[in-house]
Amino acid sequence: MADSRNKGAAFERDICKRLNAFFEQSGLETRVKRNLDQYQTSKLCDIEIPGYAIECKAHKSGNWFLSAWWKQACEAANDRVPALIWKFNNQPIRVALPIQALRPDLSGDVTIVVSFDDWLGILRDTWLPEQQVA
Repeated sequence: MADSRNKGAAFERDICKRLNAFFEQSGLETRVKRNLDQYQTSKLCDIEIPGYAIECKAHKSGNWFLSAWWKQACEAANDRVPALIWKFNNQPIRVALPIQALRPDLSGDVTIVVSFDDWLGILRDTWLPEQQVA
């Protein structure tokens, strides 16, 4: 258990580092850090950015996210957009999002999966303009 918790914490730190680099490159003062309260309180996300609740999962093997992970991300989101970021050893980082994160005009319970870099592109196109106005 300790090894998997350490692996998860290291992955969360890596995602924070990547997001903070993205924010800095985008000229935003926004910085993120791990939500350490998640270990003591249920239904809290791992990382928060305005409008998004991020759940991170790092596992040894597999090729697709578990429905329980997505459920956990959605429960922690409340009125924010859930983002499930996951990685298996020697595989790229992927992100699961509701379709509305890309196309707010669509409705329904559809989940899309993109690479981490593609998600940063989605943030750049849809989220970033809102942050620069605020």
